[in-house]
Amino acid sequence: MERRTQRRVVRKSRKIRKNVFLLLTLALILCLGTFAMGAQKGRETKTYYESVEIQRGDTIWDIAKEYKAEGQKTEQMVDAICEVNGLKTANIRTGENIIVPVTRKI
Repeated sequence: MERRTQRRVVRKSRKIRKNVFLLLTLALILCLGTFAMGAQKGRETKTYYESVEIQRGDTIWDIAKEYKAEGQKTEQMVDAICEVNGLKTANIRTGENIIVPVTRKI
């Protein structure tokens, strides 16, 4: 009888250790996931606006290429510049000042 009882105790302790190991593993995965999500928040962006005086030979496309955010298409930046400045076309004149939305990662 004692051996049977000892086996049961050993089985129960193994089962408990296995369950504790699984719970600790899940907790670790959850913590690492939360940490990774927090790291993503550091990649938020902020938009500010800069006034640019048009020089001879400048085009909105040139300005858009210079000020666009990483990964942003030039065409999207051209559209944003036109929208901010209320331009119906991408035509600009020397000496004009336009507002350029600049997006940077924080």
